[in-house]
Amino acid sequence: MSNSKKELSHELLPKKNKTTLFSSILIPELQKELDQNSKLAGNLRGLFILQVLHKKKFQTEYYLLFQGRDIKPILSNERPELPKSDSSTFPTPILPVVLVEIEDQDILNFATGGLTGMKAFVGGKIKIVGDLLLAQQLEEVFVKAGGVAKAMSFLEKNKIAGFEVSKPVRKPRTANRSSKL
Repeated sequence: MSNSKKELSHELLPKKNKTTLFSSILIPELQKELDQNSKLAGNLRGLFILQVLHKKKFQTEYYLLFQGRDIKPILSNERPELPKSDSSTFPTPILPVVLVEIEDQDILNFATGGLTGMKAFVGGKIKIVGDLLLAQQLEEVFVKAGGVAKAMSFLEKNKIAGFEVSKPVRKPRTANRSSKL
């Protein structure tokens, strides 16, 4: 094989590169939003463990810790220190814990308004262990933050993974449809 053919075949081989997860872009943006306005979380109290999958394989885990109005929310890849109860005999966590398992692509669909938490749960796109009502409150925080519009704007502005915002095309209505029958 000549050198030019070797070079060409080398260029055609798929390059091994690590997939960039949408969650690795969107979660830090949510943290920035909550840093700017921690009141968006309201009186939400709980630890959310978000397990992110890619093609049904575990990729990463995020911890979202909300401790009420007066304490800044924490979003991290590292398990945060949980507040303990005042009882010295049984020091148990005083916050409820919700475990959410979701595909990375579904996080993008959720963030851009194509999927709601309830649709995802009923459709089997996410698995939730823990308090479902508390999980719904997390979605409310995202909505209060104007999350869908901000996520769309961010993705479009940064041209993330070829993401392109497309507007739905409406077909004009015809006055007389019976002529086609």
